[in-house]
Amino acid sequence: MASSSSLILLLVLLHVLMVFNVGDGGEMVSMEDGELLGLFEVMGSLLDDPTWAQMHPQPCTDTPWPGVQCELMAQEDGEKGSQDYNPTIFHVTKIHIGTDILTPPCKPNASLSSTGLMKLPYLKTLSLFNCFNVTPVSLTSSLFENNSLSSLEHLALVSNPSLHGSIPSILGYLQSLRVLSLSQNKLTGEIPQEICGLVNLQQLDLSYNHLTGSVPQEIGKLKSLTIFDLSYNMIGGQLPSSFGQLQSLQKIDLGFNNITGRVPQEVGNLSKLVLFDLSQNFLTGPLPESLSGLKELEYLVMQDNPINTGMPLFIGSLGRLKVLSFSRCGLIGHIVTYLSILKNLTALSLDNNSLNGTVPSYIGSLPNLEQLNLSQNQLSGELLVSQEFINRIGMRLDIRGNNGLCIKNNTLSEVKNPISCVSSRSRTSGNKSSWGDQEEDVHKDECGNMNSNLYQSNWSPKNHHHGYGFRLGLDQMFLVMIFLLL
Repeated sequence: MASSSSLILLLVLLHVLMVFNVGDGGEMVSMEDGELLGLFEVMGSLLDDPTWAQMHPQPCTDTPWPGVQCELMAQEDGEKGSQDYNPTIFHVTKIHIGTDILTPPCKPNASLSSTGLMKLPYLKTLSLFNCFNVTPVSLTSSLFENNSLSSLEHLALVSNPSLHGSIPSILGYLQSLRVLSLSQNKLTGEIPQEICGLVNLQQLDLSYNHLTGSVPQEIGKLKSLTIFDLSYNMIGGQLPSSFGQLQSLQKIDLGFNNITGRVPQEVGNLSKLVLFDLSQNFLTGPLPESLSGLKELEYLVMQDNPINTGMPLFIGSLGRLKVLSFSRCGLIGHIVTYLSILKNLTALSLDNNSLNGTVPSYIGSLPNLEQLNLSQNQLSGELLVSQEFINRIGMRLDIRGNNGLCIKNNTLSEVKNPISCVSSRSRTSGNKSSWGDQEEDVHKDECGNMNSNLYQSNWSPKNHHHGYGFRLGLDQMFLVMIFLLL
């Protein structure tokens, strides 16, 4: 015996099949019955609203819902095999559910109706944020079988704590996909090689999961890829040389994984790369001098890797750099003079290394520098910076933990616990890195919320132990890029 909700659904369907809207030209505008039923099934499996079908019997016309979009699309002529534009049939092309639509977005036992999705052959965008929070849900192959969702261009299942299991290899058959974001879930297993067959893919974000294995060597097939984010997983192995084939890449974020070995020299071919984040891995030096080819690079984040070499020479070729971080990388030797070329630099972090010698005087002449962390090294001599520099940076200047490094006495009130060149008194601060107690908390806050605006501002806080607030602003920049591409 059918449930009451099923009977209501059928009654609504019968009602809709008898009702049409007259368009501007007098033509009859409607939806296909199969698609409408599929939409009702999908929404019924997700929303905690048994009256949704009754309240939105004509979701493409008279009774729209903000998370559903429809389009008048070309139809294929079965006899001639050609495309025939039919202005009288609406098709569902987008389903989006998130906190910007409903709070909470989905019911506690939300699921994805595979039978309903199969009836939506024109669906281009499926985005579900904070939807699966209680009942375990997995991405079964049945969701994508029988060529269903073949028109899908944007698949974003983000910030779903109960979305678990592996990434199905059948996703590789969605050849129209341009955006694949499965970030901040509980996905496990390896990245299926089949994903590397999505030749139209522009953005791949699998960050904040529990993925293992290594980056597939076949990644080089994704020639259209602009954003590649696997941060905060358990990815290991070495980086494949095929990265050098991804000429459109603008962002690589592999931070907080278990990647080993050296950075392949082929990465230097990525002339459009803007962000390169390999922080918190097990990469060793030396870094290849071919990275001098990254002429568009603005953010180079290598912190927390056992590089254990001197500062690489290629950095002097990266004139667009804004942020440079080599914190806790085992750097040795002097701070090199070529950093004076980096006039766009806003944040420089060289703390917790084994750098020695004096601090070059050009440091105080970098016109845009706002954060400078040289703490916990073996630097010595007098830090030659102007009062204007001190006034601009203030407490964002950290030189603690360098027993031989001092600063002029008239700047002591502006700098975090420095040694006076006049008195040579000892520091009383502890073994802190970053920018100091108060500032460190601020930056943790900012980094904790980084990426929060990426894909509808539904990410959970990021436990970023070290680094800068620049990542927040950077991901906002890529957020804009994402929606410009949609």
